[in-house]
Amino acid sequence: MVPPPSRRADAQRNRERLLAAAEAVLNERGVTASLDDIAKAAGVGNATLYRHFATRETLIEAVYDQRIRTLCESAERLSVAAGEPGASLLVWLRQVVVHITESRVLGEAFLAERKEPGGVEPPQIAEWHHAIHVAAAPLVARAQDAGAVRADLDVLELMALTTAVARAGNPSQAERFLDVLLDGVVPRSAPDSDS
Repeated sequence: MVPPPSRRADAQRNRERLLAAAEAVLNERGVTASLDDIAKAAGVGNATLYRHFATRETLIEAVYDQRIRTLCESAERLSVAAGEPGASLLVWLRQVVVHITESRVLGEAFLAERKEPGGVEPPQIAEWHHAIHVAAAPLVARAQDAGAVRADLDVLELMALTTAVARAGNPSQAERFLDVLLDGVVPRSAPDSDS
């Protein structure tokens, strides 16, 4: 993820309005939402939209990139915040589940715009996954050091399990599935040898 370039205040406000409108319109209308609809929802003209995002693909990628950046920033804040490390990890994993469940249509729109040969995953997806794993590592390490998460569970495994939970069933079930998953990643005390 490349940090966004510096912009004039009005240009930055327009860009933020376009990103928010794009996410809302895509979630409401799906992959067929038009750029005209997005510009209208943002309250800007088409020329302003194209000045910021030359193609539909770059707009959708920017929306998704912003969502990933927000998740990574949250993980960073939680990993240095005072508080119980297991609880901090849980807060963030819930944010990840919400992100995945709320980004289904956006992800479909992104993939529809990217025509990679032979079903190959676009490189941006690998970059986003890497950013998430790097952001999660300190949270997981703190939770493991505190004994709140199994020591034999690595970041990639935890993120794969969390992603699977978020994608299983319908979005309303994701919270419950995450609770069940987290019961399985908490270390168990050794059984009493006297029993």
